[in-house]
Amino acid sequence: MKGKKILIVGGSTGIGLALAKRVSEDGGEVLIASRSAFDKQASIRSQPYLESCTCYSVDITVESEIKNLLEKIGKIDHLIFTVKSPLIVSPFLELDLKEVRHAFDTKFWGQYSFAKLAHEYINDGGSIVFSSGTLGKRPYNGYSTLSTISGAVESLGKALAIELAPIRVNTVSPGFKTLKELEEKIPLGLGSDSQISNSYLFLMNDSYITGTTIVSDGGAMLV
Repeated sequence: MKGKKILIVGGSTGIGLALAKRVSEDGGEVLIASRSAFDKQASIRSQPYLESCTCYSVDITVESEIKNLLEKIGKIDHLIFTVKSPLIVSPFLELDLKEVRHAFDTKFWGQYSFAKLAHEYINDGGSIVFSSGTLGKRPYNGYSTLSTISGAVESLGKALAIELAPIRVNTVSPGFKTLKELEEKIPLGLGSDSQISNSYLFLMNDSYITGTTIVSDGGAMLV
């Protein structure tokens, strides 16, 4: 990561913030963008290794805001998405379509639109890493929205790996971090932000991987 410029979209909390620390510790220049990143910049910069990171506010559902952000920051080496979808847990037949569309606008269309606008800003040898979720591979009752979004994101990553080459495009599928009822069933237990961030770092560093989804779930899909 030394000397590289990395934009982490959704990096003000959780996995994104943990990844920002790792990248900065390894010598990378960290840019964090989210709806709340600019307002939280004092708190973010108080974190280890993030004293000099740059924070931007952006709503990834608004194309003009994405364009303005990219014009401000210029060329980058890696574009990383750690955005989260609004949590929708409801039987399929009872879903509110407005809530479903909002979730798609954020988690799927947000990543889609950002990647489409940002590809020309990515330096040679750079990459894009999307975020999906293990529900895309193993659905649970009530989680059809998140399952569908995750599957769509992974398909997008594979398609763009072909269309945007030599820019590398990959996806990380994080497992469960907070569902305590699953903790004892998962071979390695619930994941931490720091543990899951390793997969994003690996995909940035490996120059011969593209079109791949790394599942970081502690073995949850085995049980």
